[in-house]
Amino acid sequence: MRFLRKAVSVLLVTLLQCSILAPAQSTLTVTQTVNQRPTMGVLTASPSSGLTAGANVTFRYILHTAGAPTPTSEVVQFMDGTTAIGVAQAIASVSASNLLPYSQVSISNGWSLTGAVPAITANAANGPDGSINSATQILFPDTTSATSGVLMAVPGTAYAGLPMTLSVWAEATSATTLTLALADSPSVAASGTNTCAVTSNWQRCTFSYVFPTSAGTGFSAQFSLSGAAPQAVNLWGAQVEQASAAGPFVSTIGTARASGAQGGSVSFPYSLLLAGTHPITVAYAGDANFVASTSNTLILNFGKATPGIVLSSNPATSSNYGQSVTLTAQLSGSSTDPANIPTGSVQFMDGGVSLGAGTIGADGSASVTLTALPAGTHSITAVYDGDAEFNGATSTALSYAVAKASLVTISVNSSENPSTYGDRVTFSIVVASQLGATPTGTVTVMDGTTSLGTASLDSTGTGTLTVPLFTAGTHTLTVSYSGDGNYN
Repeated sequence: MRFLRKAVSVLLVTLLQCSILAPAQSTLTVTQTVNQRPTMGVLTASPSSGLTAGANVTFRYILHTAGAPTPTSEVVQFMDGTTAIGVAQAIASVSASNLLPYSQVSISNGWSLTGAVPAITANAANGPDGSINSATQILFPDTTSATSGVLMAVPGTAYAGLPMTLSVWAEATSATTLTLALADSPSVAASGTNTCAVTSNWQRCTFSYVFPTSAGTGFSAQFSLSGAAPQAVNLWGAQVEQASAAGPFVSTIGTARASGAQGGSVSFPYSLLLAGTHPITVAYAGDANFVASTSNTLILNFGKATPGIVLSSNPATSSNYGQSVTLTAQLSGSSTDPANIPTGSVQFMDGGVSLGAGTIGADGSASVTLTALPAGTHSITAVYDGDAEFNGATSTALSYAVAKASLVTISVNSSENPSTYGDRVTFSIVVASQLGATPTGTVTVMDGTTSLGTASLDSTGTGTLTVPLFTAGTHTLTVSYSGDGNYN
């Protein structure tokens, strides 16, 4: 017994000494693993239909980072198929929010079931951003005579008179119609719904609703099906914002994020897309914090554009016959880009008669110079036949007046001069001009006040007149030209 007491005493002393010599542990090493954040790019365009070659289109790209700080020092590249369009565009940061405390639809996250009870399986499918098993499957029962849904109520804050937007990404094995609903909570003095056609491809369903001034505090968000056979729908990224449109997605895992969250945004105007079909995407390269991603493919169809065409003349409005006249057609594309101009040639028409053609130059103009535009009033147009990018076009008619010219020369040749009384004398009279067309019409020969006769000009401008009898003496003859359509 004495031995046992001694052994116990030795053991207590030893333990006391150890506790004094070996201090308690004050540090601990813990390994924290942080994975890259998946990203998702969403591309839209305005306008997206009724487009023609060279039309100005403003692309808007949203880089969804689930609310994480956006990499504003980075760029994205817009692509037309495999061809880069424009230079790389810098990402801008935009504010984002989510008033739902849980963005994943799950009964363990505060979501409740309404109507005919659906079956919920969390983490049943990959999300639209490529995240693994982050989407929830909602198996809706037969709702041909009922409604089945999931709902989250968030009481507390008043949103009376404010725009609210509910959104969620959805996909289904077969096409169905998902109903989105917003209401105040718990008074339900305000309630609005909208439907979304869900297909087998992920798409974001959105609904914006302005709460009336009579709305109570808080809100509820609901997704439901009605009037349908049993259907499985995958939901991802539920979000409610105090905004008039859906913004960048913000992930929440227990606490609403009314402010401070971010998303990336790029606005990119472009006007060099030609006629045809263009598959537009945006490529984000990713970095140490974010996974690379490529946006949805936006298919844009561009038809041929109808160019502007303006006809002008030099001299303007009028000239004299034989004076050079330059006609110029100025063509313009559907944008201000200097490279967006029609190619080919322009035909200049006087009614149904062609005056000639001009080739379109780098400045979009085509010209032709005329030296023999007939006297009179002309209705002139410039006609463009079109090319691969542009439809044909005709200018507004230009009314152009050409006055008759007086610049003719008359020469006379006598068959016999001097002649003898009783001889027949034949005069050959030539009317000529250096301006263009050979003069036509008649010439009259006068001996003083006596007319010796009139001769018509042939195709060479020559007229012949024979005088059967001249009296002896000296005769001073005058030759007069009658004029024609081009000459006075």
